[in-house]
Amino acid sequence: MYYRHNLDYVYPERSDEHMITVKHKRDTNFDENHRYYNKTFGYRFLRGVLKVGLYLVGFPLVTIVHGLKIHGRREFRKKKKLFKNGAITICNHVLMWDYICILKAIRPNLEYHAGWKTNFEGPNGPFIRWVGGIPIPTGNLRAMGKFQSAIGDVLKDGKWLHFFPEGSMWFYYPDIRPFKKAIFKYAVRYDKPVIPLSISFRPRTGLWKLLGKKPLADLHIGSPIFPDKSLSMSEAIDKLHKEAYHAVQVLNGINPGDPTYNVDQNIDNYKKTM
Repeated sequence: MYYRHNLDYVYPERSDEHMITVKHKRDTNFDENHRYYNKTFGYRFLRGVLKVGLYLVGFPLVTIVHGLKIHGRREFRKKKKLFKNGAITICNHVLMWDYICILKAIRPNLEYHAGWKTNFEGPNGPFIRWVGGIPIPTGNLRAMGKFQSAIGDVLKDGKWLHFFPEGSMWFYYPDIRPFKKAIFKYAVRYDKPVIPLSISFRPRTGLWKLLGKKPLADLHIGSPIFPDKSLSMSEAIDKLHKEAYHAVQVLNGINPGDPTYNVDQNIDNYKKTM
């Protein structure tokens, strides 16, 4: 389950720094007037069409391209009653389309996700919106307030919401980078379970060697983690933050005592392991 590749990737110095560039295709003003949470009939119709497309094309494609194997789905389905009022999923961010892998793992749930606003202005911007993307604004306090209100509305409506808590995508990075704490305040504030997921890798063997050199992907679904209602809000956020980070590392095959097991959530202190 824990495999370290020898691909020639150069990872950024800061753990939440982006390692990809996105070709700018459109200008969008993500201000306080932007519709972050779209509930119009037209958008919901497109989401319905997209769901059919995911089952027919998206899910088979990521399975073939990444040799995707999903672990823990049977237990996940047994606990579906716990998620009847929505949930928050989290996962390490290590593939360009790992979100499609996540949607396959939690199907039939079609969730929303908060994302890097630059992606929404690139070639895949419309598709990202259709799969539930909500851009995170920067440099505008009123816009950030509108974004946070939209996130709250998603959760109050009983919808599912996904975050990549590492803050950026690093191709095939085998270890778990620090999580941004702000994500967990939503789980505590709106009393939603957090479902940890983790993507690890395995080497290509047999016929898979003929189809590429990059490692294949395993997606692991963990047990839900619930906010501790006996604590103050800040204490509950801290506890959930630590528990979720530990859970994702263990799902990835990184256990306490291992050289790359990390307990320091300070992004500025994180040292790259590759």
